[in-house]
Amino acid sequence: MDHLKASFERELKNKLAEKTKGAQSEQQVLMKAFKYFDLNDNGTVEPDEFAKAIEKIGIQIPTKSDLDMLFSVYDADQSGSLDYKEFSSALFGRPATASSARPQTGQAV
Repeated sequence: MDHLKASFERELKNKLAEKTKGAQSEQQVLMKAFKYFDLNDNGTVEPDEFAKAIEKIGIQIPTKSDLDMLFSVYDADQSGSLDYKEFSSALFGRPATASSARPQTGQAV
């Protein structure tokens, strides 16, 4: 699992870096990455959005159980969805700042 997680994170960071070119700050990159995953723009990323975004980015996860396991690793509070704070700290090792703890829905990125 650790190998899968490390490989996934490396590939994800590379793909997201390509998708977020032009962003000025690290916070903008994180916000764009989160919005890329938050397909229904409700401020959280559910397992189906996580799966669709990964597929859209072009990352191959071997099995659905591997995908579910990855999602649960990032879902720190086990709520069944990732909020911006979980997303930024789990995938990028950066806790969200107070002003960015929850992106506003409908906000242009």
